[in-house]
Amino acid sequence: MTVAEIMSRAVMTVTPDTTYRDLCKKIFSTHIHTLPVVNQENKLIGIVTRKDILERLYPKYQDVMDYLETPQDFEAMEERIREMAPIQARDIMCRTVIFSRESTLVMRALSRMIVRHVDQLPVLNDEDEVVGVITKGDIFYSLFRKNFGGKTKSGGSKQHAGKRHRTKKKQT
Repeated sequence: MTVAEIMSRAVMTVTPDTTYRDLCKKIFSTHIHTLPVVNQENKLIGIVTRKDILERLYPKYQDVMDYLETPQDFEAMEERIREMAPIQARDIMCRTVIFSRESTLVMRALSRMIVRHVDQLPVLNDEDEVVGVITKGDIFYSLFRKNFGGKTKSGGSKQHAGKRHRTKKKQT
C-alpha cells in the first residue's frame, strides 16, 4: 500500500508572508498542529507548528507555568499578540522538513515518523509540490480496516496534527 492510497489531499498550506495572526487563526480554529509553508509554485519550503507559534508568546517553559498558576491577564496576552503583528511565517518556520512521496510505501512512511518523532508528513509529488498529508492515524486506521475487515478510509485524515519537524530534508 502506498502513501497516495490513504493520504489526505485536503491539506491546508500557508505562504511565507502569512501573518502571525493568520497562522494562529488557522492552527487554533481548525485544531491542526502543523502548516506546510509553500511558495508560489506550491513547493514545500518550510513548516510552522503550533509549538513555533506558542514559543513566540511564551519563550520559556516557566512563562507558561507562571501563566497557568496566576490569574490570567488577558489584556497582557492581547498586547503580546499585537506585538507579534509584524511576524510572518518565514520568520518562524522550520526550513528543513521531513516529508514523504506519494509512491512511498505506507510502512516506510510510518517508520520515518517513528524514527523522527513526528505524527504526520507532508506528501510531495514528483515535481516537489505539496499534494497531501499523511498521519500515523491514517496509517493505523487503514491497516486496521485492511486486516480486520471493512472498507478502508478514503481521503485520509481531515488534516494533520503533531510534532515539530527539525531534521534535514530527506527523500524516499
